[in-house]
Amino acid sequence: MSFFWTSPLGMVMGAVLTVIAAALIFAGINVVLAFSGGPGPCTPGDGPITVTVANAVTFQEKWDSFDRILDGGSPSSVTLSESEVSSRADQYITQETDVDFKDIRVCLHDGYGEGTAKLEALLGLTTEVRVKGSLDLTGDTPSAQIDDIEIGNVPGFITGAVESLVEDAIDEALQDINLKHTYTPNLSEGQAQIDGQS
Repeated sequence: MSFFWTSPLGMVMGAVLTVIAAALIFAGINVVLAFSGGPGPCTPGDGPITVTVANAVTFQEKWDSFDRILDGGSPSSVTLSESEVSSRADQYITQETDVDFKDIRVCLHDGYGEGTAKLEALLGLTTEVRVKGSLDLTGDTPSAQIDDIEIGNVPGFITGAVESLVEDAIDEALQDINLKHTYTPNLSEGQAQIDGQS
């Protein structure tokens, strides 16, 4: 049998098996990295974020009042805190969509937002995800403008293959939200001011 491995065919087979083994080891290491911790929570712009039903209700009451003014033909604006946005996002994603995100937090900063969540994946495994970007609220539905995605402990140069799965999950969560008016978000540390036109 030692003759086989020293023959040209044996050397080619050995090289192919080595490449396959290296690819499997590389994939296995990245699976472990994806599900062994993660980027951690986003950094709030204005103190701790409290996710509660009461904050989700406050968000919805403010938004409904804001929309009623816009329905009447007058421009208006509404200011929402990180706790209100996080609470409503968590409630919406976990109760009103089929997307497998949980423990959602939204941190607001000057000109951009960060969102963190846990994504339930295959075999009940959970990975932490952090997304940085903004929302375009000028169309019929919100559109995520994603600048950066971190997944688990996987190095950034490898996450490209998985980023599309996270982007698809975000798009799926947003597709059922119907925007009645044109909205312009102005993000600052800890809060979002949304200006609206009828």
